[in-house]
Amino acid sequence: MASVTRLTLRRRLNASVQHSYGIVVDVERFPEFMENVTSVKILSADAGTKVVAWEMMIDDAPLDWVEEVRYDAERFRVDFRAIDGVFERFDGRWQVLPDPMGSRVELDLQYEIGLPEIEDVIGPILKTRLEANLETMIASLNERAASR
Repeated sequence: MASVTRLTLRRRLNASVQHSYGIVVDVERFPEFMENVTSVKILSADAGTKVVAWEMMIDDAPLDWVEEVRYDAERFRVDFRAIDGVFERFDGRWQVLPDPMGSRVELDLQYEIGLPEIEDVIGPILKTRLEANLETMIASLNERAASR
């Protein structure tokens, strides 16, 4: 039986909550400052919701998916869930919170490979690579926030 893996990261950003949230929601610009994000395309958008196609590289391996994203600007929160792609499940949230030094971003991600026969082998490697990738994304967000 396949299992769900959960990754949670919390990091301080050197910018206000409003500014940090503005960077988090501006996914179309991620390829400009995130080396591993090769393409982000907005497939549809309406009030508070987008459908986004992602392409990224992890250790020279392409990873792509389509996700539905819901934005809550009042709570500085972004909820996402994959609706197509390589994972059986891929969902979570970004939350930007106040911090005495600027803001704090929290990323909570759950995913499931969906292939129990290879999960024991691939699972630990994928988790390590995804954690490193998410750390790089948050570091890039912080650099972007601090530079503006």
